[in-house]
Amino acid sequence: MRAALSKSTLTIVSAILVVAVSLSAFVSDSAAQDRDSELLYTMSLRGTSLRQALQQFRELTQLDISWDPLLIAGKRAVCVAENKPVEEMLSCILNGTGLDFVRRSTGLYFLEIATEGPPLYGNLRGIVLDGDTEQPLSYAHITISGGIRGQASNIDGMFIFPRLLAGTYNLLVSHLGYRDHRTIVNIAADENESIEVILESGRPISFTTPIIIDGLLNNDSSTLLGAPRATQEEITGNLAAGNAPFFQSLDAMPGVRVNDTTADIHIQGGEAGEHQFRLDGAPVFLPLNVASFIGPFSPFALGKITVHKAGYGAKLGSQISGIIAAEHDLRAPTRVVRSGRANNQFTVQVDPISTNVRHTGFWLNPSGKRVTTLSALRVGTWSLLAPPALSKLMDNWNTIDTFLLSAFAENNTPFANLPPTGDPSIQFVDVHNALRIQMGLRTLTASSYWGRSSLGNNLANVDLLSDEPRSTLDLGQFKDIYTWQNGMAQIRLNNVRSARIITSFGARGSYYRLSHDFDSPGEATEQTTEDDGNRVFELAVDANLDYFSGGPHEIEAGAILEITGSRFTVAGTQQFPLFHKSHSWRLSTFVQDILQVGQHAAIEGGTRFTWLAARNTLYAEPRLSARFDWKDTPVGGLSLYLGTGLYRQFVSQFDVSSRSPRTFVSSTRFWMGNDHSVTPPKAAHFAAEMLIVPSTSWSVSVESFYKRQYHILAIDYSATSDTSRNMDQSEFLESTTGYSYGFSTGIKRNIKSGSLSARFDNTITRRRSEALYRNDLLSVPWSEPFRLELSADLVPLRRAVLLVRWKSTWGRSWGYRKAYYDFLSANLNDVDALLEEMRANGVSSNAIRRIERQISEYDLTRPDTHNLNPIHQLDLSGAYSLSLGKYSVQLRMDIVNVLDRKNTAEWRFELDEAAYYGSGSSTSTGLLDRSDRRLLPRVISFAARLTW
Repeated sequence: MRAALSKSTLTIVSAILVVAVSLSAFVSDSAAQDRDSELLYTMSLRGTSLRQALQQFRELTQLDISWDPLLIAGKRAVCVAENKPVEEMLSCILNGTGLDFVRRSTGLYFLEIATEGPPLYGNLRGIVLDGDTEQPLSYAHITISGGIRGQASNIDGMFIFPRLLAGTYNLLVSHLGYRDHRTIVNIAADENESIEVILESGRPISFTTPIIIDGLLNNDSSTLLGAPRATQEEITGNLAAGNAPFFQSLDAMPGVRVNDTTADIHIQGGEAGEHQFRLDGAPVFLPLNVASFIGPFSPFALGKITVHKAGYGAKLGSQISGIIAAEHDLRAPTRVVRSGRANNQFTVQVDPISTNVRHTGFWLNPSGKRVTTLSALRVGTWSLLAPPALSKLMDNWNTIDTFLLSAFAENNTPFANLPPTGDPSIQFVDVHNALRIQMGLRTLTASSYWGRSSLGNNLANVDLLSDEPRSTLDLGQFKDIYTWQNGMAQIRLNNVRSARIITSFGARGSYYRLSHDFDSPGEATEQTTEDDGNRVFELAVDANLDYFSGGPHEIEAGAILEITGSRFTVAGTQQFPLFHKSHSWRLSTFVQDILQVGQHAAIEGGTRFTWLAARNTLYAEPRLSARFDWKDTPVGGLSLYLGTGLYRQFVSQFDVSSRSPRTFVSSTRFWMGNDHSVTPPKAAHFAAEMLIVPSTSWSVSVESFYKRQYHILAIDYSATSDTSRNMDQSEFLESTTGYSYGFSTGIKRNIKSGSLSARFDNTITRRRSEALYRNDLLSVPWSEPFRLELSADLVPLRRAVLLVRWKSTWGRSWGYRKAYYDFLSANLNDVDALLEEMRANGVSSNAIRRIERQISEYDLTRPDTHNLNPIHQLDLSGAYSLSLGKYSVQLRMDIVNVLDRKNTAEWRFELDEAAYYGSGSSTSTGLLDRSDRRLLPRVISFAARLTW
């Protein structure tokens, strides 16, 4: 029994060993086969017989492959493939032969006749959401099947992948500041698969740290070259003497400059009126800003600002310089824990210039509908909290300009009773509201903005021509008050119609209204009252369609119908009163194709067509750009952007210098659409940008541009004008030409406690006017040719942030007040003609002689030689945040111009009585002295923010 058992046991063990050895051999062979399939091969077959091609392929790969000789007889192979796995290589060889292959369980490949019928495809569409707020994430990167296809979500977080072969795919979704998300999707034939991807926050970014997102850390860095962005955290975290964060965020972008004197924004050498500001896609007509410490909006209402510079695409519109696009901040306040429950967050900040209040709300419907709301209110508190240094600066800006005053005076002693500096008044309030309703793959957004402001003089109370002592003068003889309202409203519906089509429909409206009350003494017994007013509105409806071909093409097309109306009166400007009103409509369409070329390049070509009804003319604006991304080069990640195109402008902004001798507000601003009498402005752009990221710690950027201005409209101060009739635009506008070019280079270093960066800009702009300055090609008043910025964003402690900024600007010319040049420019080619015209307009002989001496002494006919001193400024800001239960508190201190440098904004003429009239042994010069109008002195301000 034991022997039999032993024999039986031996037999079983032997059988197990035989099976194990066989399985081992099979597994080893299969593993070897799998390893072989993972190898990459390169072949080039150009009309080779299929038999020879298969034999070469079998020898190259050592693949076990079999075929029926009759199937391959007379067939030829055409295949050029590089670094392909074995099965892709075999498919390439068999392409076009009518044959296919199958792989047996033993690893044998066998050729057979290809199955007839079309491949079975399905479609994938989805949306990317923030895991904390459950709000859509714009511009997330989605890659499918190991990187063979990829794209970015649109502004509403939506994406589609059409025409996917039925099967299982790996999906990778990534976004700056979030953890990568990987998931598996199953695509069924003839089905539309929908997916919702939620990204969780990665390393938190301090809301007080101003980082300008310029594509340095995105998967495809080139997608943001040409259009730098700033987020809401960056806007509210910037250095702020009040509401400066808005301007600071723009000023920190390469190629974008905020004028230190007027707070006007200039994009790559362009004038302030040559770009358009948009809020949620609707134009906003921004009034005069007066100073860079007052912004046009509550910084807590904005979620992102994007600046589209030279070479921007056809979809974005028609502006000869660029487009500044801001968006309301529609993010939910906290993570949603259950459907049907609302979440609310309140923020209140008090600073020296204003009080800001913000509310955000979020509600998740049981059906899955997501509703997000935003409300923000800003109220100016200048009269209560303005820092003494700012009040003193505004008083200085508000003093009488004796040069302009002398142009009005009709007696021989115009400076005997100069009024005091006065009490400048600054008041403003604005309200923002926004709503987003997310319904699966449909998104409805609506928003509005309304603002009201006034700037002026509360002094206005001295009869400048009276010989009586000031104490006995009748007050109320002088008034100079600007009041405006502006606003916008828009609504838009975005919908993923299918796996190939995304549609968008919208409607919007914008308006602006200015009232300028200007009362000035005329003769001793009379007073003249003039009112400069401007009203403009714009209404529009639009439709857009994005079509995904399933291949390398993504086609976008759209149309927009716009109606613009304007009415303005400029009566308070010296020798240039005018009245104009116009209404016009235009229809614009665009089409553009984004072509993916391989793994590293994308080319975008398109054209915009605009039918301008006022001129019965169709205008075309072709655009072309290319983007390149290489992630692994000898210098690290490398991205390039090239762009060019033709650009028109159909709504223009102009600033007309005021006759008011106050420098507080020195011009009247108005907008108008083109009428029948003038051709729309025209310019060509050429742009090139490069970004190098050697490591996660370093990044280097370089950008350059050239703009050719073929036709730019400008105010013609030599024109004959009046307010008795509606003037054609050609009667008070002239055509100028010119060019702009420049480059910017920046370097950034991330360190353990923050980041360090440096940037240098060089921008040159030249303009030529046929009527002015002897037709010379001159620099422009707003030019800052050279600019250097150094910054450090540090987190020295866990809850503390320290910001350091150094700015140097040099090369500025046109040193005097713009009003001087505009007042004199009408006939500066012929000073005698200028004086004769003044005499014809009733200006006294004494005043004419004073002006003639000023022109001669200070060479006012050569603005290019009036060079201002460089600007150097150091700014510091510190913030500390702490949590008190459900409350979050932030305390911050800002010091602007730490070194208290006496930087000059511009020159003006002031009266030195001893020199002008002569005293003692001094001889009368009869000349006004040149003085400096200063920029911001050292300003120390504090702000407190409470969030719950």
